[in-house]
Amino acid sequence: MPSVFKIYSSSAGSGKTYNLTKEYLKLALHTADPDYYRGILAITFTNDAAAEMKERILGALRNFNDKGITEKEQQKSENLLRQITEELQAEYPEEQLDVEEVRKRAAILFRQILYNYSEFSVSTIDSFVNRIVQAFTRELNIPQNFEVDLDSNTLLSTAVSLLLDKVTDSKDDLLSQTLEQYALEKAREGKSWTLLPDDLMDFARNLLNEQVYEAITDLQQLSLEDFKQVREQLYLVQQQVAETVQEAAQQALQLFEQADVSPADLYQSTRGIWSYFNTWLKSVDLNYGNNYARQTIEDDKWYAGKASAYAKAQIESIKQPLTDLYYHIESIKEQYAATFTLVQQVVPHLYKVSLLNELEKCLQEIKLDKNTVHISEFNKRIIDIVLKEPVPFIYERLGEKYKHILIDEFQDTSVLQWNNLLPLVDNALASGHFSMVVGDAKQAIYRWRGGEMEQILHLYKNSTRQLYENRRHGPLIRERYESVDQALQPQNLSVNYRSRSEIIDFNNELFTFISQEHPEFGMFTSIYDKDFAQQVPTGSDKSSGHIQILFTHDDDLNYKYDLNRCERTEEFYAGYQHKELLTYDESTLNMVLQLVQQALAEGYTLKDIAILCRTNQKSKLIAKFLKERKYDIISQDSLSLQFAEVINLIIAMFRVFNRPNDSLAKSEALYLVCKVSLGVIPDVEMTKTIADIANDKENQSFFGQLRVFGFEVQERETGNLSIYELTEKLIRIFDLLGKNNESEYLFRFLDLVLEYSLKHSNNLNNFLAYWDVQKEKLSINTPKDRDAVTITSIHKSKGLAYPIVIIPFADWSTEPKRGSLMWSALPEEVSVTGKLRSVAVNISSKLENTTLAKQYSTEIEKTFIENLNMLYVALTRPIDRLYLIGNAKDLLEERKAPKLDGQAKNVSHILYRYLAHKELWTFGQHCYQLAQGRPQSINHRPTDEKAYFLDHLTSADWEQRLKIKQHANNVFDFETQTVQRQQNRKLHYALARIAFAPELDKVLRQMGYEGIISEREKPDLKQKLTQVLHHPKLSRYFTNKVVVEHEKEVLDARAYLYKPDRIVFDGEAVVLLEFKTPPPEREHKYKLDHYAVRFRQLGYQNVKCILFYFETEQVLEWQYGGKKAEQLGMF
Repeated sequence: MPSVFKIYSSSAGSGKTYNLTKEYLKLALHTADPDYYRGILAITFTNDAAAEMKERILGALRNFNDKGITEKEQQKSENLLRQITEELQAEYPEEQLDVEEVRKRAAILFRQILYNYSEFSVSTIDSFVNRIVQAFTRELNIPQNFEVDLDSNTLLSTAVSLLLDKVTDSKDDLLSQTLEQYALEKAREGKSWTLLPDDLMDFARNLLNEQVYEAITDLQQLSLEDFKQVREQLYLVQQQVAETVQEAAQQALQLFEQADVSPADLYQSTRGIWSYFNTWLKSVDLNYGNNYARQTIEDDKWYAGKASAYAKAQIESIKQPLTDLYYHIESIKEQYAATFTLVQQVVPHLYKVSLLNELEKCLQEIKLDKNTVHISEFNKRIIDIVLKEPVPFIYERLGEKYKHILIDEFQDTSVLQWNNLLPLVDNALASGHFSMVVGDAKQAIYRWRGGEMEQILHLYKNSTRQLYENRRHGPLIRERYESVDQALQPQNLSVNYRSRSEIIDFNNELFTFISQEHPEFGMFTSIYDKDFAQQVPTGSDKSSGHIQILFTHDDDLNYKYDLNRCERTEEFYAGYQHKELLTYDESTLNMVLQLVQQALAEGYTLKDIAILCRTNQKSKLIAKFLKERKYDIISQDSLSLQFAEVINLIIAMFRVFNRPNDSLAKSEALYLVCKVSLGVIPDVEMTKTIADIANDKENQSFFGQLRVFGFEVQERETGNLSIYELTEKLIRIFDLLGKNNESEYLFRFLDLVLEYSLKHSNNLNNFLAYWDVQKEKLSINTPKDRDAVTITSIHKSKGLAYPIVIIPFADWSTEPKRGSLMWSALPEEVSVTGKLRSVAVNISSKLENTTLAKQYSTEIEKTFIENLNMLYVALTRPIDRLYLIGNAKDLLEERKAPKLDGQAKNVSHILYRYLAHKELWTFGQHCYQLAQGRPQSINHRPTDEKAYFLDHLTSADWEQRLKIKQHANNVFDFETQTVQRQQNRKLHYALARIAFAPELDKVLRQMGYEGIISEREKPDLKQKLTQVLHHPKLSRYFTNKVVVEHEKEVLDARAYLYKPDRIVFDGEAVVLLEFKTPPPEREHKYKLDHYAVRFRQLGYQNVKCILFYFETEQVLEWQYGGKKAEQLGMF
């Protein structure tokens, strides 16, 4: 089979995963070699998608030989097997394959994959790129054992804090000057300087954004001094142009004053020529124009209708110099408008842009200290290696060689991701092998995280030139594309197996209409061209779909709709007794509730219904509304750990153990014990008791009240447990398992606690800080087969299907958000910015008059496409029924309605224009039924599957049987140590981590990140550590002239471990150092002698021992004299 690179344009519901599975199986089964699957790499974008693909492949292989499956499953399996066999016979006629031979190979392949599962290369793109990074750590200057960092917020917050820590009082420090000037500029804008850290953190996200990778890379060539020069140059341009214009305007106003001419004497009074000149003194915007002033000059309209003869004479005396000044300003506008406007757009972000490099340096410091690499760096780091190194060399490092590359969800692939995979695809094709990508430009909705829809669009249309022209690494990428182009085979999957025919036809018609209405958007029309339309499967009964569009608005009435007749009734929404006017949100929520109630009345179940929102905020609004009305729901909030009451009870108890006087935590804990464990809501009297106990400084009253409730916490013993043990014990004490149907949350929380304690520490205070930052992201997986309404975002619904889909708040904008940034590369002819060649500017119509006009129009179109794609994804989720609820605030009166041409501003306007196009729209009517589904009820067959729930947590008090040294206390113990002892232990901890003296600042910084020390403690600790590191008798042992081992363990024949604080190899000598708290004790010397004899047994004859005592700085040193081990009691 010749090399083929197949590009599947796969519309919604067209069997994308089915085709991926089929192609994988064809490749794996076309040969008798059962290990051939090891040469196939299948890549997708989420863990769930990767798991589904593995399940599909293995499920198909198993079912080909499984006689125990249902008749329906067997029929599907045999159809797939027959299709695979027929295609293999056509593509590999020399194999002489039949169904039974393929079945036999499938059985062998199934066993082979299970026995060698690690070779089954179906993974996310991030996992695959991580493997490449792991294979090239040395070339990328990354530690071998680095950890992948997924927490962007904490990383960026720490970087901003580190940057601000570098501020000094020095007038020569450019970083401090830049930050100071930035803060002052924010103050001049009327914004609080206290928002500076948040502002910097938000802007620093650009460092992790692949979309702006090339711009950020350009900026890294510039220093703070370079940015300072650019800033001064741009300020000078602004000042010179503004002064020139304002000088002319001032002269004009002086002429009016000297001639005794008031605005009332002039044409259009204060709106005419006088206003034109006066406006320039307020602000200088070279895009400003005044039509009345232009008419005055060009049409010689100078006088007001009621101007006196005297006024007219005075105007005549000055109109020529005024005309000259007008044309002078207009000539400045014509000459400088583009440059001046560009400068105006660039300047507001210059301070932040100039600080990006400094923030990047802080990020690198943090990563080195923590031995981590953020996941966003992977693609940026390996691009040079993948593009420049020979592919066989890459495979050699990976330990794998892939002959076939299969890529899913290609429309969401970023430029960097695709450029990293392109050489592998090129290599596979050059070897005569098959590769493929599957995607749909209409479902590209992840542009905000780097997804680039243009890639699949240009590949499918075989116009790849636009993918490498004017791009970084362009020449290298072009070579790859030239060979890939030869093998391209576009294929369109256009049959929709998901939705009913009415829904398919509606979507085809709607998006064809939108495309025809927006011919100015060439990319949009090429995506939704004549080939985009979906087809109904032949020979199938897919009719009786239901489509309904509703509108509401502020001050809408609280009357229900008769949804079958699409008419308003006189019946109130549930919960209302009187006629009321509702807000837009209230009205929408009640409409959603009515639609849910109708679906249930017609035989659907809760799990058949999905409510899809554009934003998480709207999803939360609906979830809260339905939950308050006792509907079971599955939403982002309902799956979040932070909203589970059993978890909140545990966290409240954690806070009490951490800060016994935390009145809020005590109050919350007692309230939740009542509600969750006792099953009662505290009455007024109990609420007062809880408040009194919470405010009581004596902690015993809190635990006493728990005993009154029947819960013995044993606070002293319980409070000293590790975090995981504490969690387990609290679950047992309060009998939380099974409460509120929230057991899944408890098990997820236990996993979280264990993971944290293993990766970080058992410090309860640190864990609570971690929880406060991360809690919004922590959730359980979506429960399967739970009868509940799904409430989710459109993004998360992608790839899913539901019998009924409700899309409320269908009014999101198709334009960029106010304040959105656009990163742009400046054309070569722009010289005003000097060395600055990439800029960040607000997306504004003012850019139309600058050299960034083309980039601006492209940004407008891409934003439009992304928001319309969002609508497409939502409209292609339903199987049976589709409901949309739009906003009619602009559609109440014909005279105020938006125009029926030009760019539609939001989705509600699009729906209005579509209904008007269909001649269905009537002002005042806000319900439109475009297709009516079957009226009969749907009978759901009961499932045979039974769910089993754990009703208790089995765990034992292992401390009664086993004692393990607690590493959680190896730094300090807050409750039993004095302040001085705490500091000594921190000093000891720091010295255990310092290899050489120059590492002091780095180690202190790391301890700060981990919460071991505070910023307030740093100066004192640094001073004391410096005294140790530079002590005359110790300083040599903290230099690079010696070899150092920290707390290295030595194991003897009896399996005893010996671990000095510091082992130094100084030439032929070994120096053993111990750091102790005074006073000196005989045991200290005896212990070092124990260590020394082991080193003598290892062959070291010259062993020196040193004891250093904190506080007194006393040093005891001696040469080990060679006592026998027996004399030391070691045998």
